[in-house]
Amino acid sequence: MRSATCHPVLDEVNAAQDRRIAAAIRRDPRRLRAAWADLRRWMAADGKRVRPVFWEWHAVLHRLTAREIATFLCSDTPMVRRLRQSSPLAGVLTDAERREIRRRYEKGRT
Repeated sequence: MRSATCHPVLDEVNAAQDRRIAAAIRRDPRRLRAAWADLRRWMAADGKRVRPVFWEWHAVLHRLTAREIATFLCSDTPMVRRLRQSSPLAGVLTDAERREIRRRYEKGRT
């Protein structure tokens, strides 16, 4: 069994989540509201010193259409791999969806 705390496995889990999020956004772009709400809350919690990664996510969510965001999430660029580590988009999925993806990778199935 592969450990879910192993960084390469976490990267696989995050990428799988992003693919599922992209599909959800393509079906219903309104699901992005959860990402906006989480990002606003995180930025507010940072106060005057908002982390640069949150500003990057703000730019992605503000400048791209829902379809472009979905395409971005499915890409494998260094930028998207880095941003996955602190994605406000995880809230687009239900807890059950996130657990199912995680279980699949913990069992070593891809």
